[in-house]
Amino acid sequence: MSAAANIAIRRASAGDIPALARVWHDGWHAGHAHLDPEIAEGRPFKFFEDRMNPDCDCYAVALVDGEVVGFAGWEGGGIGQVFVLPDYHGRGGAPLVLAAAEEALHDEGHKLIWLQCRTGNDRARAFYEKHGWYVAREHEADIGTVTGREPIMVWRMEKKL
Repeated sequence: MSAAANIAIRRASAGDIPALARVWHDGWHAGHAHLDPEIAEGRPFKFFEDRMNPDCDCYAVALVDGEVVGFAGWEGGGIGQVFVLPDYHGRGGAPLVLAAAEEALHDEGHKLIWLQCRTGNDRARAFYEKHGWYVAREHEADIGTVTGREPIMVWRMEKKL
């Protein structure tokens, strides 16, 4: 039996917001803090919690035994977040929430979807490429912190649905 067999996927509810913020915070810091240590200092838990949209039906949640262990969020034609708690990396949750977000965007009528992946985050890039994504271009973007926006370089990755 695969690890993914123990993972349930559903849409998020407002009551999930603290758990989603924890996943986002812990997952972002595990995957990105080494790339941008100065930016990481400006992204405490409250930063992530304040940015979760409690009214949005645009999060797919991964649960193990009722505990939120991962999620993906989308808006418009893009996926903004795909994060899993570090203890659950490699256990099958990320592909499931990614697929749920892709399906939701397909159902909304999108034929080409996109996401941004921080340059240098080779693990994330390999994950997305394994699931049919490709790098369309590299460009400068910005990322939020408690003191404002900071420039970073990202790969714009795309996938045709």
